[in-house]
Amino acid sequence: MATQKELVACVARHMGVSIDTVTVIDRHLAEAGLRTRALRGRGMTPMTYNDAANLIIATAWDANPKDAVDLVLSYGDLTARRVREEGVDAVMLGQTFGKALAEMVESVAAQRVDFSASDRDPNHKATTVYLYGPTPRAEIRLQLADRVLTFEYGPMFDGSLGDLRRTVQFTQVTLGFVGEAIADGFSR
Repeated sequence: MATQKELVACVARHMGVSIDTVTVIDRHLAEAGLRTRALRGRGMTPMTYNDAANLIIATAWDANPKDAVDLVLSYGDLTARRVREEGVDAVMLGQTFGKALAEMVESVAAQRVDFSASDRDPNHKATTVYLYGPTPRAEIRLQLADRVLTFEYGPMFDGSLGDLRRTVQFTQVTLGFVGEAIADGFSR
């Protein structure tokens, strides 16, 4: 299992954000109870997939680190609204976006071969995560071979707060490396 410092370093490296910024974000999340509290002394506290999901959400927007808690609460608590494709339950990945993202962090790492496979491979899998703002909404697009499932979280965009839209996007690359850090840890 990854320690707090290893998780911070992994998220910083794969999201292209300075380690100092992610460290401050992590501190804010820990103080708010949105990340497992590290043990004192020499004890190593293993981080969880939920810890990783919260850190990814807070880091993705490249916002002021003091806004990390608000970002995690705003996006992490978005409820599953629908899946665009028929025959799939909207809560298949999780009831909330935070839970679904934690599930993706875990499953991408566990299915590394399929998520790393060539597009032409019949078992190829891919995922792209989108965060939309300023009104919080999120989407997870999961490609399973030749089928794409689009899970939507939060309210429909209605333009009532204006026409401004921002989008943040990341893929299974970040999810996979972070998930592997949580599953295996770096210290062997």
